[in-house]
Amino acid sequence: MAGRGKPERTPREPLLEWISAGLGLVLTLGMVAVIGQEALRGDSDQLPAIEVKAARIASTPSGFVVEIVAANRTGGTAAAVQVEGELKDGERSVETSSLTFDYVPGHAERKGGLFFTEDPRRYRLAVRALGYQAP
Repeated sequence: MAGRGKPERTPREPLLEWISAGLGLVLTLGMVAVIGQEALRGDSDQLPAIEVKAARIASTPSGFVVEIVAANRTGGTAAAVQVEGELKDGERSVETSSLTFDYVPGHAERKGGLFFTEDPRRYRLAVRALGYQAP
């Protein structure tokens, strides 16, 4: 009478397995919700609004560097964002410098630097975005 006796019990899944599966489900549903919200909002049709400002000035061995923060205030994205900084003494232009941010996504900030040979603290510094490309 081999094979007779107590019926075999199927092992239950360990609690850790259920916790992992639940966590995976929550993360997946969260990702789907975020992607769905972005798709429904339609911010990608907006034009980018790039606002640039000088954050700080530091001395370097070859001159000075001005840290620039470019903030995109809309959902539209911008590529190849050109920024110009100009040192002015009254109406006279003393020196200009420029930089290009490769990519500035919507509702994000990027940092870069403008190099000058003259000390920017001695002059009026004007920074502005010159243009961008659609990515």
